[in-house]
Amino acid sequence: MATTRLLTRAEFLHPISSYVGPIFGFEGQRAVVGGTAVFIAPGIAITAAHVIDEILGQFGYTQKSKNISLDIYVNQLQTGACWFVSQTSTWVGTDITVLGISPRNDPAKSVPIVRVPMTVDPPPQKGLVTALGFPRSELAIPQNDPEALKLSFSLTPTVSEGEVMEVHSSYRDSAYLRFPCFAVNAEFAAGMSGGAVFNEKRELCGLVCSGGEGALKDLAYATSLWPAAIIPITLPPTVQAHPKVTAGKPYKFVELAESGYLDLRGHDRIEFFKHENGSSGIRRHRSENCYALTMRLSRRQLRGKA
Repeated sequence: MATTRLLTRAEFLHPISSYVGPIFGFEGQRAVVGGTAVFIAPGIAITAAHVIDEILGQFGYTQKSKNISLDIYVNQLQTGACWFVSQTSTWVGTDITVLGISPRNDPAKSVPIVRVPMTVDPPPQKGLVTALGFPRSELAIPQNDPEALKLSFSLTPTVSEGEVMEVHSSYRDSAYLRFPCFAVNAEFAAGMSGGAVFNEKRELCGLVCSGGEGALKDLAYATSLWPAAIIPITLPPTVQAHPKVTAGKPYKFVELAESGYLDLRGHDRIEFFKHENGSSGIRRHRSENCYALTMRLSRRQLRGKA
């Protein structure tokens, strides 16, 4: 049975809740909470691409706008840490944006981001999933002290649980959900967009993408995580040294997984290719056995034995 409720105090203090936080835009004396982001590794967070679009739109900008004076931040409520979004990167084949984040306050400098366990596999049909996010959030800027900037949040950390109804391996439709996603019989309220969706193994398998209203309020969609493997990201200079990763150098999401910087399980089953029109594509082999069979067939074809 699908359920949606506020997090209990114990759940809020659980380490898994530290992976999510509200993402908001700030310009002048105005601030807007756009949705939810997920911290996945030092210097990196992810959210739904439409969350970034909506934050920009609230201030009259688009992704193509020039001279944007808007700042975007992500907060981790458990620690009070705040990060500045220094980079956004997305790809046309998914509703996921990868964020490069840098510490904005002292707690962010002292509290490390723990790698979140992720998987390239969507949950199976009838599998149970749990989503975390911040619906109906508000942010105000009190004007009591002209010398100090203070932000006042009104947040409702929420957990929504449900069963997977359908898995769309390529896309649901060609107009709205044009990317791999899965349907859940749960309520994903506005503001949960970009929030974490965990499978029964507590692996991050998707992000909150769309929620229904009225009679369809118990039918929601999450974007599958694996297409993000193609998205490039440059680690900010504030991240600690890693033996296989260099700050300031661009890497594809999957390359960071191959280096061990990201905990993306099944990343070796991700494959890149070129479409006939020359554009880049990505595919996921569904199992190790399927991938091994494909490799064996390819070798036979190369030997002329197909």
